[in-house]
Amino acid sequence: MLHLHRSLLGIRVIQATAGVGRTMLVTDIGEVYAFGKNTFSEPEHGSSTVKNISTPHLVESLKGIFVVQTAIGNYFTAALSREGRVFTLCWGSDAKLGHASDNQDLKPHQLTGALENIPVVQIAAGFCYLLALAYQPCGM
Repeated sequence: MLHLHRSLLGIRVIQATAGVGRTMLVTDIGEVYAFGKNTFSEPEHGSSTVKNISTPHLVESLKGIFVVQTAIGNYFTAALSREGRVFTLCWGSDAKLGHASDNQDLKPHQLTGALENIPVVQIAAGFCYLLALAYQPCGM
């Protein structure tokens, strides 16, 4: 039996994503709650800054983005907006997340390149990859 945590009372969760040490919950109003590791990826080797958070909390960095789906990889988290844009979060050094952010930037950034102007309808993540199902109207 699933027990609702007090921090989620009155909140309608429409999607849950589980990953390596982290769970993300998407609500019907596009907010994202997270619990588990307090970072969006594995820490750098030798780092001791990771704490486990047992209470779901609002992901402040995603405020302003109406999220409809999340995906969790081993070293990143991705969020899909209702407009079909994909945002990635975490250590983005060397453009590993599809945008040119530095290695301490934990803010979400929209993917650039091939998917930048193509609406995405679904995302999925694995250990070190992100898949996106894109929609291209055929004009019929």
